[in-house]
Amino acid sequence: MSKHSYKFFRLYGYPVLGVVLFLIIILINPYERIYNSWRYYSLSDCILEFGFIMFYATGLFETGIQLTTLLNNWYPWENRIKSRFFIQLSLHITIVSVIITLFFSFSFPAYFKYDDLLYRQTIIIGVIFSLLITAAFTAEYFFYRWNDAKMQALKMEQYTTQAQLDALKLQLDPHFLFNNLSILTALIEDQPSTAVSYVAKLSSIYRYMLTNRMQNVIPLTDELEFIKAYLFLYQIRYGEGIKIDIEDYKAAAQSGLPPLTLQLLIENAIKHNLFSTDSPLNIHIYFPKSKFMVVENNKMPKTIHEPSTNMGLKNIRERYRLMNKKALVITDDHDFFKVMVPLITLD
Repeated sequence: MSKHSYKFFRLYGYPVLGVVLFLIIILINPYERIYNSWRYYSLSDCILEFGFIMFYATGLFETGIQLTTLLNNWYPWENRIKSRFFIQLSLHITIVSVIITLFFSFSFPAYFKYDDLLYRQTIIIGVIFSLLITAAFTAEYFFYRWNDAKMQALKMEQYTTQAQLDALKLQLDPHFLFNNLSILTALIEDQPSTAVSYVAKLSSIYRYMLTNRMQNVIPLTDELEFIKAYLFLYQIRYGEGIKIDIEDYKAAAQSGLPPLTLQLLIENAIKHNLFSTDSPLNIHIYFPKSKFMVVENNKMPKTIHEPSTNMGLKNIRERYRLMNKKALVITDDHDFFKVMVPLITLD
C-alpha cells in the first residue's frame, strides 16, 4: 500500500476539528452551566480553554495517525482486517482515556466546571471519535488497496498489450522470409548472378526489419525508404509487371505508422492479383490531407485463389487496435482495392 502524507490535514484539519469539538461540548451542556462558567472567564481563560480543546483535537487524530503508522509495520491490514480494526480501536481508546484522565487529575479553578460530568462527556466524545477515526483509516486502507489493485491491473493490461504487439511483430519475419526465399529459389536456378544481388538486397532489408522490430511506430519517411529497397526484390522477378506510384509525402513527413505496414499491404496486392508486363499491377500510394496513407491497386483477381491466412491486413488492423488508434478503412469494389491507413503523429 502507498505511503500517505497527512501534512495538509494537520495544517487545516486540526483547527477545524478543534472548533467542532468546542461546539459539541457547548451543545451537550445546559445553557446555565456554560453561562455560569463563562461569566467568570477572563480573556486569558477563554484562550486557555480553547487551547485545551485544540490540544484534545490534535491528540485524537495524531494518536490515530501514529498508531496507524506503527501498526502498518507491526500488524499490517492484509488478511487480518477485523483483528487489526479492533486492536487499533482498543489502543486508541486506551491512549485517549489515559490522556484525558491525566488532564483531569490537575486542579483547575471551580468556574471552569472541569468536574466528573465533563470528564465523562469528554471520555464519551473520545470513544466516539476514536471509532470514527479508526473507521476512517480502515476506509483509507480499502481505498488505497482498491486504487493499487486498479493500477496493477492497468499495468498488467499494458504488459499484455505490449506482449500482443510483440507477438504480432514476430509474425512478420517468417512471413517475409518465406515469400522471398521462394523467389530466391527460382532465381538461383535461372539467374545465378542476379541471385547474388538479390541476396545482398534481402540481407540489407532484413537488417532493417531487425532494427525496427521492437518499435511500435516508425517515421513514415523510414518506411517509404525501406519499401523502395524492398520493391527492388519484386522488380527483379516481375520487371514492368508491377508499377508503384508514390506521391509527394513531404507534408506527412512528421507522421509515422507501424513498421512494415507498407510491405504487408504490397504483398497482399501481389498475392491476390494476376499481372504481367502487358497488364501490370498498378499500386498507387498517396496521402490525403496528410492524415492517411492510402494504398490503392487495380484488381485483377486470380482465378484460382491461393490458400491465405489473411495475416497481413489482420496484423495491421490488430496493431492499430492495441495502440488505441483509428481503424483501417478498406474499400473493395469491382475495379480497385483500397486501404486507408491512419497516420500517427510522432511525439
